[in-house]
Amino acid sequence: MKRLIAMALCALLTFSLAACGSSQKQESSSEAATTDESVEETASSGGQTDDSVNLYGYSEPVTIKVGYSWGADFEWKGDENSSNNNWVKLYEENNIFPDILYEVDSSQGDTKLSTAIMSGDYPDIIGAKAADYVNYAKSGVIQDITEAFETYASDELKEYLNADGGLSLDAVKIDGKLYGLPLMGNGYDNVPIMFIRQDWLDNLGLEIPATVEELQEVAHAFTYDDPDGDGQNNTYGLAVDGVDVLTQSGGDLNGFFQCFGLYMGTDAMTFMEDENGNVVWGGDNAEKAKEALTVLQEMYQDGSLTRDFITMDSNSIFEEAGGGRCGIWFAPMWGAMVSQSNALINDPDAHMVAAPLPDGTGKGENKTFFSNTPTTIFCVSSQCENPEVLIKLMNLSVQKLCYPESEEEFYKYYGDTEHTGSKASLTNTLAPLKNYDNYQKESAALESGDTSELNAEQLGDYNNMKAFLDAKESGNMNMEDPAVSAGAASYTVFGDPQGSYAVIDKLIKEDGFITSCYQGLPTEKMAEVSPTLKKLTVETIVKIITGDPVNTYDDFLQNWHSLGGDDALSEAQAWVDSAK
Repeated sequence: MKRLIAMALCALLTFSLAACGSSQKQESSSEAATTDESVEETASSGGQTDDSVNLYGYSEPVTIKVGYSWGADFEWKGDENSSNNNWVKLYEENNIFPDILYEVDSSQGDTKLSTAIMSGDYPDIIGAKAADYVNYAKSGVIQDITEAFETYASDELKEYLNADGGLSLDAVKIDGKLYGLPLMGNGYDNVPIMFIRQDWLDNLGLEIPATVEELQEVAHAFTYDDPDGDGQNNTYGLAVDGVDVLTQSGGDLNGFFQCFGLYMGTDAMTFMEDENGNVVWGGDNAEKAKEALTVLQEMYQDGSLTRDFITMDSNSIFEEAGGGRCGIWFAPMWGAMVSQSNALINDPDAHMVAAPLPDGTGKGENKTFFSNTPTTIFCVSSQCENPEVLIKLMNLSVQKLCYPESEEEFYKYYGDTEHTGSKASLTNTLAPLKNYDNYQKESAALESGDTSELNAEQLGDYNNMKAFLDAKESGNMNMEDPAVSAGAASYTVFGDPQGSYAVIDKLIKEDGFITSCYQGLPTEKMAEVSPTLKKLTVETIVKIITGDPVNTYDDFLQNWHSLGGDDALSEAQAWVDSAK
């Protein structure tokens, strides 16, 4: 059977902390209808057979509560919607009936889920962030699924979860028990990269900044030297997500701080080892932090960091970039996809490229942070009467997106050039390192014209990128053509010699990454103090950027340590010592 690997080109759809459960008996590998008696289910491509266990569905209707958060780039195909699409049809054919509690924009997903949990009426399946997972388990929000996993996990699911030798699966165990299953991702997809308008640089005779000092100069020029040549004062340099600040998104500041060798983390609790072997918080170096914040404060004061940043979230960043208003931002590898396609509608010369993080200290300390800790862990609500639904959901998702029986089946559930159907899957499983493999093969094919080594997904990307490049060369850039639009987006990741994965590939080859010394999930204490410390960190950063004295960072550090930071550091130190 041909093995196809599903692709989520970007994480712009976020089931941020809420998804819904599903299950399915494999439509193409078993024709037996479910009955009131136990059913035989055979997973295709090596799944086990058990006469007493149904791995993909139920014999009686099961209703589960769900919550959705949709990314800005998501579009339904035709008359499809959240209640009517290929995935929901599969669920219902197998007696899984989603009851939608809410649908929100991805930027509101976390808040909506938190509110739902507080109310006591929340989704049956939760895609928890690592920082929340332990707290959910300890507080009774989610339930133990150890037995359900042992009973219902298919061979395909076990293979998927063992892609890293079982490290991620072991990492999510709490007191030896499973309260969730990790979404096996690719850490390279989440590292911060700098994105910049290459056409603006060309117009002004500037180079991609290699240092933060050069970044500051370029941002100033983007603000005051009319980089788009329209004769109007309508552009600025650096776009920043002032709402989330540290949350992994378009425009967050983790990448900027990493230019200075600072690794604060999305939860303001990334642990690093100093030269003496002591565990420290990645934002603990006050001098480096004040140096970085001084630059941001100066950029804010001169307008090259927009004064509107306080109210801007990641969606706003993409709108600003796509609208041709900002020229620099930090984001993961997908950070220019939507913006590039949108910018080309009004400016056929728009060219967004990626670049490594500039050096902020002049000492080469600008290593890019790489996390191999699971970022999403799928869990079952303690209120759910059918906890095995999570396992069946994962069995289904892995089989349809990683082990489809045909290209036709793959694209039925993955989607097409206009609509990413896999985003309607309730657990959108990703094959580890898939995007890196796609980059290597697709970029080589674009250079040589030889497509013989491409799988169906890669060939689809190639054809779209060719459509975009041909339209660009002909001067007839029709962005209403789905292939051209999709190709423009894909090109920023896989095809452009200055694209995001070209940068990641360079970092891989040059050992440009750094990891945390602490590789475990947050302890109970870490989970307890993390929200307070993150709120304190974000508020301090924003206040200093907008005018508070930079030296107030010293007082902030004292508070960070006294409000639970020291306790978290002690637990991280104990973990590191035990691992030596």
